[in-house]
Amino acid sequence: MVSAGSRPEVGVECAVLLHLSRCGLRVPQRTMQHTLHRLFGFDLVHSTLNNLKIKAADYYSVTRQRILNRIIHGGLIHADETQANIKGHLAYVWVLTNLREVVYILAESREGEFIQDLLKDFKGVLVSDFYAAYDAIECPQQKCLIHFMRDLNDEILSNPFDEEMKSIVLGFAALVKPMVETIDQRGLKKYFLRKHIKDVDRFYRFLKKSDFTSEAASKCKER
Repeated sequence: MVSAGSRPEVGVECAVLLHLSRCGLRVPQRTMQHTLHRLFGFDLVHSTLNNLKIKAADYYSVTRQRILNRIIHGGLIHADETQANIKGHLAYVWVLTNLREVVYILAESREGEFIQDLLKDFKGVLVSDFYAAYDAIECPQQKCLIHFMRDLNDEILSNPFDEEMKSIVLGFAALVKPMVETIDQRGLKKYFLRKHIKDVDRFYRFLKKSDFTSEAASKCKER
């Protein structure tokens, strides 16, 4: 309880509470301003709230770096990037996760040098979309199935009368669906998944012998 006339001190705990409420619970900053005043007697102006967010970022900087170090020295990274609007200016947020921890990194651009330098010592498996910048990273790589399926759907929507593209999508769907059913029933165990190897070989033979003429199908085949 803050006594009348006293000037409460705004510490790191308050900064953490503000950060959790704004980022984790998506509480509007003005609402947090009223909440902090009602609960703790803090009469904080907009600039002070912004400084508290900076204080929270500084407080968690060591934790953030530890998480990042564990991710880039581990055996698996799922990576992606997305646009962000920062006060009307275009920026990018890079996301890295090992499926247990995640780190978000704000960057001014999508230039590949950033992620290539960050992961230059990574030797595990990198799972990403088809952004060419990832290809220059020297480690085992796997392309994200969800991104690929999204791209296939986009191609079908953009080329609804492309029979060659349809043949690829239908063949890929017939290949993946039984695999997903096996995973749902048996999990990611090699013993149960190896039965699908012959289907994978058959699908690749289909792609290899097919001489597609449409741009969409040819592009998909290369992928």
